[in-house]
Amino acid sequence: MPARNDMLAEGGVDTSAPPQDFSVGEILGQVAGLIQAKKYDEVLGLIQNAMTKDPTNGDLINAKGCVFSALGRQRDALKCYRDALEFNATGSGLWSNLGTAFKHLKYFSAAIACHRRAIDLSGEEPFLHHNLGLCYAEAGQHGEAIMAFNRALALQPTYHLARWDRARSFLFLGNYRQGWADYEVRLISGQIPKRPLPGRKWSGEPYPGERLVILTEQGFGDTLWILRYLSTVKGLGGELVIECQPALCAFVASLGIADQVIAHGQPLPDAAYHCHQCSLPGLFTPDLSRLSTRAYLSPPTDRKDKFKPHFEKAAGRLKIGIVWSGSMTFGRNADRALPLERLLLALDFPGVQLYSLQKGLPEQELASLPQGRRPIIDLAAELSDFADTAAAVSGLDLVIMTDSAVAHLAGGLGIPVWVLLGYSAHWLWLLNRTDCPWYPSTRLFRPRVEGDWDYVLDNVAAELLKLVPPR
Repeated sequence: MPARNDMLAEGGVDTSAPPQDFSVGEILGQVAGLIQAKKYDEVLGLIQNAMTKDPTNGDLINAKGCVFSALGRQRDALKCYRDALEFNATGSGLWSNLGTAFKHLKYFSAAIACHRRAIDLSGEEPFLHHNLGLCYAEAGQHGEAIMAFNRALALQPTYHLARWDRARSFLFLGNYRQGWADYEVRLISGQIPKRPLPGRKWSGEPYPGERLVILTEQGFGDTLWILRYLSTVKGLGGELVIECQPALCAFVASLGIADQVIAHGQPLPDAAYHCHQCSLPGLFTPDLSRLSTRAYLSPPTDRKDKFKPHFEKAAGRLKIGIVWSGSMTFGRNADRALPLERLLLALDFPGVQLYSLQKGLPEQELASLPQGRRPIIDLAAELSDFADTAAAVSGLDLVIMTDSAVAHLAGGLGIPVWVLLGYSAHWLWLLNRTDCPWYPSTRLFRPRVEGDWDYVLDNVAAELLKLVPPR
């Protein structure tokens, strides 16, 4: 049976209750593996079959809740955990599972209360403090989250995911010195796949006459964010090789800084040093005072004319690019995306020409808009990579969007961009600010509470009207 900490690696669910008899124990021993393999029908069938023989077994009811949680059916999971508590009211893991289900449903006060009860019942379990910290962080209470993560790490110093989550809370609070130190744990926690790497880990020292490879990791936005450091890194040494996602290769090469750009998945060259890209801020940005206010990206000169015919159609109207969803593969995209129809309530004014920069499945929403609206010019077909997107964005007056990679692109280019944030936004946007030190051309629109998109859109509409010329 998997160890308890393995099952709770990301503040998940506890399926490790002691078995009541051999058959139940055997079933519980299979649950974690089947959930990890996403064999949900198989594991539900296994549990349901066992429950026909023992319908009041709290461990089986809890395991069923774990499957529902993995399926994203948090209301069903919540019911299971409550039912299981009828048979084991002092089960600390059950109370923690219930708290995690409440957290997913955005019932943060109830979630915190459940996690605290779990700790009262079994306070020396590191995962209970980790789960409490995750809940505090989700609720935006990062000071309390750090204290919970500290306790988890005091009980288990090698609890890598607790250190990772503490890093993000430090970064939310702008405590970069401690945040970056914890952030490095991702390199040993298994979050970044292991692979052969050239040379030794670079620590920011000069490397004249040597080759340094910067390794890609995480998403498009992370790569665009760290491109600010390329000139500094190149100035410290010899040959600079940048690995990045294929859709970014042409754009990164067009900046003219790297000696070589390699698409992720291609063989890496021999080198004296390597450095993961998201380690660069820890080497060069110990605090916010070190951030430059200048734009560090520029559009490719050979693509700037590509979008001129589209921009001429604006005929003096304000040219505004829009994006309403990030990557659909991102697990929490639903928390940061908006339906296009709802976004247009705040943007569709005379004097405005909207340009869609949206890619992927959400782009289909353009075709389902009611007839009679002012036309939106869809640029998606001509955005083959980020070099194209950079050229398009550079010709706009403003970009208005939910949180995704284009926000980092526009910010890096120095183009005005309004970012509409969900309640639990990315740590880079910090807390309670309407500006962003990382991107001076960026303005942030935040909700008052979870799901308060009407407040966000109301403020966007009011501010946009200040820019729209009378016609």
